[in-house]
Amino acid sequence: MDIRDFLFAPLTGRTFMLEITARQRGVLAGTDRLQKIAQELGLKLEDLSPDGTKMAEGSCICRARGDAWQVARAEEQLLGVIGKASGVATAAAEMVYQARSRARVVCGAWKKVPPEVRHDLRQAIATGGAGIRIVDEPFVYLDKNYVRMFGGVGPAVRRARELEGRVVVVQLRGEEASLAEEAVEAAAEGAHILMVDTGRLQDLVLVRDVASKKGFREKIRLAFSGGVVKDELDEIIAAGADIVDVGRAIIDAPLLDFTLDVKKLE
Repeated sequence: MDIRDFLFAPLTGRTFMLEITARQRGVLAGTDRLQKIAQELGLKLEDLSPDGTKMAEGSCICRARGDAWQVARAEEQLLGVIGKASGVATAAAEMVYQARSRARVVCGAWKKVPPEVRHDLRQAIATGGAGIRIVDEPFVYLDKNYVRMFGGVGPAVRRARELEGRVVVVQLRGEEASLAEEAVEAAAEGAHILMVDTGRLQDLVLVRDVASKKGFREKIRLAFSGGVVKDELDEIIAAGADIVDVGRAIIDAPLLDFTLDVKKLE
C-alpha cells in the first residue's frame, strides 16, 4: 500500500484548487504535454496559458482542481514537462533576440536527444522562435560523413544538385582539402549554403573572404556551428554568418523553475 492511501483517507471527497506559478521569467513551453497528463490524472483544468507565453516571476500559468491524490501526482508529473521545455524555449528566445534579425538562429541538436523527448524539445525550440531546420524550404544536408564517402565536397554537391527543388547545404571542415578549396569547389558545383562546422571564428572569416574574393558571396549563404554560446553570437554574425546553428547552449538549457501550490479548499 502506498502510504498516501493512509495519509489521504481523511481527505476523501474533498476537492483542492492548485496553481502552477513560474519562479523565474521566461518563455512557457510544454503545455500540450501538461494538458494531456492533467487530463489523464483526472484534474479539471480551470486555466492554462498557451505555449509562447512570456512569464514574469510569479506568473500563474495553470489552475486546476482535483482530489488529494490528483494534486500529489500533479506535483510529481506536471512541473517536469514544462520545466525543461520552458528552459529550452527561453534559451532559444534569448538567442533569437540577441541576433535581432541579423541572422537566422537554428538548433538542430534536438536530433541528438533520446527519442522519447525529441518531439517535446523540438517544439520548445520552435516556441522560443529558433528554427528546427537550417532552412524552412526542402533541402538536402551533406554532412561530414557524406562528404567523406563521396571523397570530397565537389562530388557530394554535384550528386545532390541532381535533386530538383532542394536547397543544397554542405558542411565544410577542411578534411578532404583546405577550407578555402572546399568553399570554392562547393560553390562551383552549385551549393546554396556553406556550413562552416568547425566552431572556429577564423574559419568563418576565411570562407567569407574567399567567397567575396572569388565573387560568389552573394550567391550563397554562410552558416556556422560548433559550440556557439550567447556571448559569441554578435561576433559570429559580424564575421558573416547568415545562419547560426546553436546546439548545447539551447538544448542543454537548465530547467525553468515552477512551483505548484494548493490555494484553497472546497
